[in-house]
Amino acid sequence: MKEKLKTGILLNNYLIPSWEYQILKDLHNSDFAKIVIVIRNKSGYSFAGKREKSLAHAVIKLLEKTDRVIFKRRLDYDLKKDVSDLFQDIPQLDMNSGNDSYSESFFKHTFNEIAKFNLDIIIKFGFHILNGDILKIAKYGIWANSIDNHKFINEINSGFWEVVRNCPVTNSALVILKEDAEEKEVIFNSWELTCPFSINVNRNNVYWRTSLFMPRIMNGLHKYGDNYLNRLKNKFKSVSINKDKLLQTPSFLTTARNIFNYFAIAAKTIRKKLFYTDAFNWQLLFDIKNGNNSYLPDFSSFQKILSPKGIFWADPFVVAKNDNYYIFVEEFIYKTNKAHISVLKLDNNGNLLSSEKIIERPYHMSYPFIFRIDTTYYMIPETCKNKTIELYKCIDFPYKWEFDRNIMGNLSAVDTTLFYYNNKWWLFTSLDQTDNISGCSTELFLFFTDDIFSDDWVSHPDNPIVSDVRTARPAGKLFIHEGKIYRPSQDCSGRYGKGFNLNHVTKLTETEYNETVLSEVEPVWDEKLKGTHTFNFEKDFTIIDVYSFRKRLKVK
Repeated sequence: MKEKLKTGILLNNYLIPSWEYQILKDLHNSDFAKIVIVIRNKSGYSFAGKREKSLAHAVIKLLEKTDRVIFKRRLDYDLKKDVSDLFQDIPQLDMNSGNDSYSESFFKHTFNEIAKFNLDIIIKFGFHILNGDILKIAKYGIWANSIDNHKFINEINSGFWEVVRNCPVTNSALVILKEDAEEKEVIFNSWELTCPFSINVNRNNVYWRTSLFMPRIMNGLHKYGDNYLNRLKNKFKSVSINKDKLLQTPSFLTTARNIFNYFAIAAKTIRKKLFYTDAFNWQLLFDIKNGNNSYLPDFSSFQKILSPKGIFWADPFVVAKNDNYYIFVEEFIYKTNKAHISVLKLDNNGNLLSSEKIIERPYHMSYPFIFRIDTTYYMIPETCKNKTIELYKCIDFPYKWEFDRNIMGNLSAVDTTLFYYNNKWWLFTSLDQTDNISGCSTELFLFFTDDIFSDDWVSHPDNPIVSDVRTARPAGKLFIHEGKIYRPSQDCSGRYGKGFNLNHVTKLTETEYNETVLSEVEPVWDEKLKGTHTFNFEKDFTIIDVYSFRKRLKVK
């Protein structure tokens, strides 16, 4: 058995926010890390720049407090917890830094004592600014969480400016500290959807997401060794952190303008909730002349497939068979707020001949990913509400299906998509590991196996292979065009289903995964349309889904 990573903890106080407590709890209970020393800045000194006492700063703090009262969360990221219960029987070193947190003397008298523990990693919480030999005392350095707004350091915490400035995403990262306090080596990077109406909700989403990073990466380092860490460093080497550090609160005029914009966005969001349903008006658009000869056609010329009143069709997957086109869709019933899987039959001119329900369960179903092995068709519909990834087998195409097995269980997975490549099955799925705090659209996970009907699915070592709400969630089948692999993905920044991307998969192996965004699609050809989130084709038939907002008081 491998020796656990010897870990030191650097913090200001034993009372820490609950999201940081969760990190330490996960490490304490893990089989890959061992906390061997706790180093506490007993003086509690932290550098936060010159504390602004301006009117702008007072307005910001008042807004934060009001927002927190209104949008209190079930799992509050900032609830203080006493971490000392995790440190029983662990050596603890109390230090008094005074106001000398910039200099090596902060650790000079205890450096040798810390060195005796032969640490692999030191984890830093709080606002210590470190330099000198202490940065090199642990084998893999000092690790810290870096959240986008740490560049605004006048006690204006992360997640504030992204909301008031209407930024669609908020960044967070895991970094290794360098000698230059402005330079950090990024070993994981994530982009979370910014909550447009609440600072506190936005912070809650981002901080709980960030709490996953350290345990994940330390587990990977323990399991896969130095090559794993070096691969991450190379993957994120182009990411820069805090290059545009803002040392003081903006002027009152700038702050007022930002806050006015925030209230305008919040009012727009409230109005949307009052006048429009969460379920949109979806419709299907198709074309019968492009297909894989033009992987990104002109969608403005596509024909419509309109669903009957009271339902919508979305998440289309197409099979061309017997001179007909069979479109497998999520069929959502507005009245019950639940969907099942149906199939639409079109003739070779695109005329709708019939629609029929084929799979229904007590829980919501969508995204009917369909594929073929030899002459038999299989389907993996989304069954996140049942916390499963389910496989169905077609007994009589296209109408008769039977449950085959659960591929995976006890997880929140959406839009599972298979791809057969290099004699392996690759399973792409978006997972939520934040206990329903944030959602499933931010992170993409990859698994692989030689036998799709076995339980031997191997988690890719770089999981999650994507942590970016703009590109993570699957949007249709992967395909090969002119020798290159393409993966459609959803762009859920700003709002769910805003658009989709086509990503070029540049590396797909058992140890590496990389992709780059080549094209971004939003339904700009029609001002009434607000989004699109699925792209599929087979032979000469291409199909997407699009939506507009649906009024509450108007029956479709």
